Amino acid sequence: MVRGDGRGATLGIPTANLQIKGGKLPPLGVYKVRVFGGGLKGVLAACNVGVNPTIPGKRKARAEIHIPGFSGDLYGKSLIVTFIEKMRDEMRFSSLSALKAQIRRDIKLLCRDE
Repeated sequence: MVRGDGRGATLGIPTANLQIKGGKLPPLGVYKVRVFGGGLKGVLAACNVGVNPTIPGKRKARAEIHIPGFSGDLYGKSLIVTFIEKMRDEMRFSSLSALKAQIRRDIKLLCRDE
């Protein structure tokens, strides 16, 4: 886990930014994943792989996860993230409010399977 820009937390949807060691990222999009490590034992989470197109600025693709209901500290921890399925493509939204609403829908969809 590495420090990100902190935007997820300001939206009320904190994310854990992954530092990828070896391997490649899957195609850009939002994925249903399971997270192991850092005290987590296969919890469902949402993972965005992308460049955050709604936020101005040029960035390279990265992966960040949101673990519904989790409030601990994962900085410096090693995690294993298992990708289960792609939920949707990464999208640009007209506003941060629209982005936040879509993330909430993604989380609701994710949690119905739990």
